[in-house]
Amino acid sequence: MFAVVVREAGDAAKIDGSAAIVNEDVAPRVREAPGFVSALWMSDRAGRTLNVLVFSSEEAARAAVEAARSAPRPPFMHVESVEVVSVLAST
Repeated sequence: MFAVVVREAGDAAKIDGSAAIVNEDVAPRVREAPGFVSALWMSDRAGRTLNVLVFSSEEAARAAVEAARSAPRPPFMHVESVEVVSVLAST
């Protein structure tokens, strides 16, 4: 398995209030991606997010990178980085 790791930053208060956006808009689109396995969207509550999207193959993860970079975001957020990493273990 491979994961796409997305780091974002923005207005902490607005990020913490955006769970509904993630659940209603973002998560359904990600679930439809080829090879999708699982995902976590996390916030440090200080204005940064860490999102881990797991895919069944490196090919599927790499195909999701551009979508992760160019996905529509609220104006209070911006992408810091998007990378593909190998999943060593999962439970």
